[in-house]
Amino acid sequence: MKKSYGIIAILVSSVSLLFAETNAHIEVKLFKNWVIEQEVNCGNFNLVIKNTGTEPILLAKSHVHFEVGQLVTRPLPYDPSEDFRQEQEYQRVAGGKDFLFSLFPDEMHVYEGRKFLLDSQIPFSEEMRFTVSIYVGKGVWLNSEPLIINGVVPDSEEKVATVGDANFRCDLMAVTYKNERWLYSKSPKGDYFEICPVSLTNEIRVEPHDGKRLYKIWDGDKSMIYQDGTCILLEGPDENNVFGKWTRERKQKAEADNAEVRRKKAEAQ
Repeated sequence: MKKSYGIIAILVSSVSLLFAETNAHIEVKLFKNWVIEQEVNCGNFNLVIKNTGTEPILLAKSHVHFEVGQLVTRPLPYDPSEDFRQEQEYQRVAGGKDFLFSLFPDEMHVYEGRKFLLDSQIPFSEEMRFTVSIYVGKGVWLNSEPLIINGVVPDSEEKVATVGDANFRCDLMAVTYKNERWLYSKSPKGDYFEICPVSLTNEIRVEPHDGKRLYKIWDGDKSMIYQDGTCILLEGPDENNVFGKWTRERKQKAEADNAEVRRKKAEAQ
């Protein structure tokens, strides 16, 4: 089974605000760099934000508020008319009591437990170019360098199970492209939602687990726990649970680095 998935893009953005500097070094993890046409929002990603400027950066505490009020994946070229709408969304978040926190210079932040989705405005094509942008208010964006995801036709796909209840059922599909095979949830409308990589050759089996919309997914002799409707594994080996592995490792590094930054600042005072 392939040991490395997706790509990591290191992104840098700099904006000068009067005599202060707002800088961000952003690490974006794409869990795979290809999508199929029926894939909703063209895939998943997560990111680490490091403040490399001289002023605090205000970020939403909740990943939900961050995704609504600040995080935008924008197809190239940009549509400047989107700035007004984003300012409105940002103000709804910024106006909430204790919705924001300050990311201080030299510190970094990882949003846990959530894959962020690429914007549905990015039209499906063989090569989709976009940026990951963070809106910090008053027309100011922290923009990434351009990223690329490829739209592909899969080599094969197979239904492995049906999950859900009488109100809403989904099919779990194994989709193969070149040397990768990914498990998807397929809605009754035909939309595909990425879950996790699986082996190229093992039989994928699914059985109910604990009766709480949880399912045990077997990839050969390896098992995973999947919660229907989330597209995220609650448990699983690192080679399947690549999102959980990456988030865990990057959070540990961020916490260690932040502790060292605060220690040095305390010593300097």
